[in-house]
Amino acid sequence: MATLYPPEQNDEATAELAVFFPSVQEFFRKLAKLVMSAGLDLLLVAAMAILLGVLLIAQHDVVQIAESSVLYPIGMMLFLLATRMGLWGYRHFRNQNGTLSLGAVFLQTLRDWIPFILIDFIYENLHDLSRHFQTHDVAATLMRWDTALFGVEPTLWIQRYFNPTVTDFMAFAYGLYFLLPLVIMYLLSYRNQRSKLREMILALSLSFLIAFVGFTLFPCSPPRYFIENQFTHPSHLYGLYLFNFLQAQWDNHSAVRSGAFPSLHVTTSAIALIYAFRLRNKSRVDRWLYWIYVPLVVSLWVSTVYLRHHWFIDIFAGWILALLCCWMAPTLSRLWEELRGLLDERA
Repeated sequence: MATLYPPEQNDEATAELAVFFPSVQEFFRKLAKLVMSAGLDLLLVAAMAILLGVLLIAQHDVVQIAESSVLYPIGMMLFLLATRMGLWGYRHFRNQNGTLSLGAVFLQTLRDWIPFILIDFIYENLHDLSRHFQTHDVAATLMRWDTALFGVEPTLWIQRYFNPTVTDFMAFAYGLYFLLPLVIMYLLSYRNQRSKLREMILALSLSFLIAFVGFTLFPCSPPRYFIENQFTHPSHLYGLYLFNFLQAQWDNHSAVRSGAFPSLHVTTSAIALIYAFRLRNKSRVDRWLYWIYVPLVVSLWVSTVYLRHHWFIDIFAGWILALLCCWMAPTLSRLWEELRGLLDERA
């Protein structure tokens, strides 16, 4: 059988391939090592940014810069920087400094918190974009499930306990949903427990992403919209002051009226409670924090029904999502570290 090239040219081509393929393998090995060293949080930022970019182009939409929820982690990060630097200054004055320099404290805090801030910002834009995919409403189905489970729709049943003061307290509890996990994240970062902090950030980030999928595939109107005409005591909730103010803010910033399933308020507060439980034996402060969180988180869950924001099935889905993310986060973190170890061994 005739060859296409003389033998000496075939030998040269083989030699070139022998040089080329190892260089390709080395490139991908270095790329994999770079990705692994970057961390799961930065990888998730990149993945969510790509998803957001694709959806913005597909829907001819634009990024919404003024996402108010981003101010909460930014504010907590700035407070953390102030307290960590204040502690560093105090120790420096007392000649009790540890191994970290002031610059290292600053950069370390930014590295741990900025990815979460970006994830929250991207999620809020994804949440707003989910309205483009909501071609149906599963609220009627969830209402039937609620009624079959309890014999009555819980948001209608709980009307009998209406009181303006209770309404204000329920609004206060409902508004804590993002602050609760941020307080625990603050404590973990202040104590330099970076692996546990990143694990919790991963759990929250996964819940954002999975919730967006839920809002897209299962658009669901909350009871206060879907059965608005069935509420009688009162027909429209009101409080002494706090509820009226907060509800106006929530309505102004709600770009999606069919994003009730699953309840992300329940998920984020449940994640906070789970991590408070895991840390409860670390110190007296952690133990007190856990017991403070229990009534606050339970009140928040009740508020989602009292304030007519969620069906009970939304709450149940929020619990399941929190448990799933709190299992996935340490599992993925452990697998990530094992893979990074294997790459280091082959280096």
